[in-house]
Amino acid sequence: MFTPHRLFGEAGLPPDTLTHEPFLERARVQREQDREASARLALGGYVIARLIDNLLLIKNDPDSREAFRWQLHAVRRHIGELPGDSPETAHLSGIVAGVPEHGPPPPSLWMSLTAYAYYLEHEARLDEALETLMLAVRSQGQEATPADFAAYALFAGRLNRQLARWDRASACYNSAEEAALTAGDPVCALRSRLGRGAVQRGLGNLPLARELAEAVVRDASELQLADVQSMAHADLGAIYALQGLRLEELQANYDAFRLTSDSLTRMRILGDLGIGLLRIGAYEAARLAFRIVIDSNAKLLVRANALLELMDLESCMGNRVAFERCRSALTQIHDRLTPSLATDYQYKLGTGLARFGQIGRAREALAAGLALAETHRLNVWYFKIEQELQQSPLLQGHEPRHEPAPEPAHPEVVNEVMLGLREYAAAAEA
Repeated sequence: MFTPHRLFGEAGLPPDTLTHEPFLERARVQREQDREASARLALGGYVIARLIDNLLLIKNDPDSREAFRWQLHAVRRHIGELPGDSPETAHLSGIVAGVPEHGPPPPSLWMSLTAYAYYLEHEARLDEALETLMLAVRSQGQEATPADFAAYALFAGRLNRQLARWDRASACYNSAEEAALTAGDPVCALRSRLGRGAVQRGLGNLPLARELAEAVVRDASELQLADVQSMAHADLGAIYALQGLRLEELQANYDAFRLTSDSLTRMRILGDLGIGLLRIGAYEAARLAFRIVIDSNAKLLVRANALLELMDLESCMGNRVAFERCRSALTQIHDRLTPSLATDYQYKLGTGLARFGQIGRAREALAAGLALAETHRLNVWYFKIEQELQQSPLLQGHEPRHEPAPEPAHPEVVNEVMLGLREYAAAAEA
């Protein structure tokens, strides 16, 4: 019932051959950029993926077993020659150490593959993470419990959602909830419902997304699941932001910030808090929030999002040097941005350039963002960028405003958030 096919479609079935193209594509790009060590790491991921394929398909005859042993030793040599100080090398070494010369895959193999998939997600290599996760699920095979499958399905749903593969993400979240209910895991079941809500948010169905998030807030509160409450409040904050409910957005994200016990999740929420503060005009507090996130060990995409928002803030403040500094940092990781973040980058680049009077370049950036939004069915982004192109006073030839407006007087909830943020920053430095 809980099979790889449920999560990965035909790709989850035992293949005659798999190309594992994302690893090869990374190797190609890195070599074009004269990053030979990184290219070799990507090839390490590729040869290990092919090795696992053959392990799962090996025939029980002497010639097949001998060919597999030869391949295993060749892969071990390749991994042994990779940069020893790279975290990715450590992951690849752990995987190859768990590959047996004969017999079924041991538990250490699919555990190592899952850990590598999380690492790849952290580094914003989402297609590679999906490939590796699929290998982990296939390696565990029939030994996967409903609880294991639910965790895999949540992971696969999140990766597909970040890649704007909405139908596949929904299927994964549905499978995750079914498996979680079978396993009696209310946390995973509620997280699955939040995942479905996040898909609806990405597709622009904000009323349904809000309904799902509010229901999870109620259910998690009754079960006293603080971390799930935090996730649901964070989702509500994202929905309120799209609906233009600024104070509600700020309060929801601050509730999420206070409730979570996970440091990495706290950084993601802090980035959202910074966005809310920026919208309200609390510029210094927003800048502080973004800098904390950028300097943290959060996932690359979380730090990238904070960089995007700081770039937008600096253009609002008329600081061209700081704007270009953020833009340059984002250029270095542009090929690893998700479709949504890549679209956001083009939008903020375009609006920022317009603020500095670069109208032609601004229109080019916005047009690129519009094309991305259309390609990936990012409906909210499409209409937002289209409206900017048609109605922005700056794009109609009006003089850019170089002096930022002074910070306004803030409602009580804003002052509460600003105080809490300063206390958090002070405690972190202590």
